[in-house]
Amino acid sequence: MDYYSVRMRAAAGGAHEAGGQHISGGERLVGAEELEATVQKLLRRALTHELGQPDFVNLTVEKVASADVTQLPALPVTQREVQSVCEGHAAAVEELLQAGVALSAAQKAVALLVQGPAPHGGVMRGAIVMDADTGARLESDPARGVRVTQLDWEPRALAGWKQRMSRLGTAHERVAEALALATKVTAAADTVAELCWSDDPGYVGGYVAAKSIGYVRIPQLKEPGSPLGGRVFFVRGIRNVQEYEAALQAPVLIVEQTEQRGEQA
Repeated sequence: MDYYSVRMRAAAGGAHEAGGQHISGGERLVGAEELEATVQKLLRRALTHELGQPDFVNLTVEKVASADVTQLPALPVTQREVQSVCEGHAAAVEELLQAGVALSAAQKAVALLVQGPAPHGGVMRGAIVMDADTGARLESDPARGVRVTQLDWEPRALAGWKQRMSRLGTAHERVAEALALATKVTAAADTVAELCWSDDPGYVGGYVAAKSIGYVRIPQLKEPGSPLGGRVFFVRGIRNVQEYEAALQAPVLIVEQTEQRGEQA
């Protein structure tokens, strides 16, 4: 069957291209029978986000041939228990080091997300692309960053994942969406690791992800009420950021999950 890529982005103060503040975004890859409900759900997300009421919402729907869709197994999920934001940041740096990121680059990435990674502070529309060895930022537009599009869970795989994770208390839609994105990003040939925490003022958790360590949840990475957050993709050996971004926009469905590392989450 064919699929439909549904993408949403919302901003306040005008369109993103005109300097508007990023409010919300979302990505789905669904069958025709889910298309209408998915559009409605993403529009509702845009209009009810904690960051405020947008005055610009862009919804894009594109048909995707099933032959063009790659299937990837979800990364295994574990969790680092921390007691404070400071401990959370330290845990994030430790996991990034284990994944092969240089200490200076890991520390720089944490600092950028704390202060707001956009040029004048605040939230970027996409992700930072950072050299895993030098910490240099590689994205050509530091306000836009790099976008990851055309991804989703295969419905039966998502149901199975939720059933397995429900006994661990982590079968949340937010985690499922983040896990799908992290799986796609870390599967890219030049990705070393990813660091992320949410820009949602009411959600303080985040994660570090890499093929070597899986998806490591860290429940405290910012203070409650903070509107700052974002993503950093650590890379090694890329020659062209545009080609790297193109690889992150090829359609992907997340299928059966790999074996849990220690069944901790």
